[in-house]
Amino acid sequence: MQTSWQEMMLIEELMTNTWPAYTQQSYGSWKLRATFGTTKRANSVHAVGPLPERDGWLAEIESFYRRRGLPAYFCISHASPEGLDALLAEAGYELETPCLQMTATAELVLRSVTPLGRLVFELAYEADERWLEDFLRLEGYEAERLRGYRHIFSAIGPDKSFFRVLENGETVALGTVVSERGYAGISNIVVDPRHRRKGIAEQLFGRVAQWSLERGAEKLYLQVIRDNEPAVALYRKLGFETTGSYHYRCKRL
Repeated sequence: MQTSWQEMMLIEELMTNTWPAYTQQSYGSWKLRATFGTTKRANSVHAVGPLPERDGWLAEIESFYRRRGLPAYFCISHASPEGLDALLAEAGYELETPCLQMTATAELVLRSVTPLGRLVFELAYEADERWLEDFLRLEGYEAERLRGYRHIFSAIGPDKSFFRVLENGETVALGTVVSERGYAGISNIVVDPRHRRKGIAEQLFGRVAQWSLERGAEKLYLQVIRDNEPAVALYRKLGFETTGSYHYRCKRL
């Protein structure tokens, strides 16, 4: 599946709408994002567009994060200016979390999944406290991250849905999908460790693909840590292809 530069830039924009920060400040074409330290994506510089022309820009950006008691993170992608990664490395920023951006058509994903029939899917427009608590539990996150996720999920503007997958009345998986301008962004796919390798994630993707098509979103996209080999293998099996990559640069202030 060919992806044009224009489409890659559109997906870059849509991805920011699926993960809104609590505080966001423009710095030229860049966005400085902060959300109580919960997730790198919501607490990093979205460096899209040219380098700032103003002298001292790096110190000013670092001040933004220092005032909030956060490390300075930059998200470096195909949309970032040439030379930024090397500049940050020279300034002492360490490389973290190389990720892939992957896309597929919803129809291809749907055709790749054979429904099992034993699972029940529940959908909600908002992530209620039960969903949030189950999400933290299944991910193994500590309770202090609740505040950040509560904001991120509630602040998503486009059409969204929070999936819960049940087997014999027990929650075995969760996921999130956001539909905007013909694309659906998938995130927060998590399966209870006791129920992995049973095809549940695959079933969830099939239901998400169906949801997306019902809303006119014919293309799916997601982000995944490059070294998460089981997840990458599953996505490729479902028809996803790598269309971009990004990583973070971090400096503890």
